[in-house]
Amino acid sequence: MYYYQNRLKVLTDNQKKTHKPYLGIVEYLDFLLKETKKVNPTIRNVATVAKIISENKYFETKSQLNKRLPKAMQYPTFNFILDYLQKTNMIQLNTDGSIVWIYPTSQKLKRRISQAKPL
Repeated sequence: MYYYQNRLKVLTDNQKKTHKPYLGIVEYLDFLLKETKKVNPTIRNVATVAKIISENKYFETKSQLNKRLPKAMQYPTFNFILDYLQKTNMIQLNTDGSIVWIYPTSQKLKRRISQAKPL
């Protein structure tokens, strides 16, 4: 997260009031139950999208990411997966449409982030 901080957008005061970066378990389960009635992504689809984003770290647009997928995916399913990854704090969806992988993937990086002092 700290490594890609220069690519992340800073929220305005109004956005900070309405923005909920973390969901509690109840809100998270409500989100899953409500949204999976509309679309039903497989775990393979979620893993594929997460793997591609984690390998490339940054995409300028959703369509750029969608073109990198090995097989076609329905757009509502694709959007649901991106929402899921954002709500689980694996990616950051910026206001300009860019997508950044923010989840620490190595144990060394996780340890350094937990030891980092806030600015």
